[in-house]
Amino acid sequence: SGSADKSVKIWGLDFGDCHRSLYAHTESVTAVSFVRGTHYFVSAGKDKLIKFWDADTFEHVMTMRAHTMEVWGIAVSRNGGFFVSTSRDRSIRLWRRTDEQVFIEEE
Repeated sequence: SGSADKSVKIWGLDFGDCHRSLYAHTESVTAVSFVRGTHYFVSAGKDKLIKFWDADTFEHVMTMRAHTMEVWGIAVSRNGGFFVSTSRDRSIRLWRRTDEQVFIEEE
């Protein structure tokens, strides 16, 4: 789940306990959606960012920037090949998964 406290919480299905709380965005988290059949999920926030996460390792994988205002919604396709995002900037963005290699820089 996402929250106004800028975090994403991963909940256990057995007992409803919180497995992990992740500081996810610099402003409120407005949407969270899992990629079906995987341990990956996408979050969106009022900070105009979309973030891709690994729920097994609780690690941030990548940040996507394209909207100029708050991102309000995310919908992941059934096969996980793409997702769409909606924003207060009145745009809908289509994000496709590719086979391009992604390099993560450590700070």
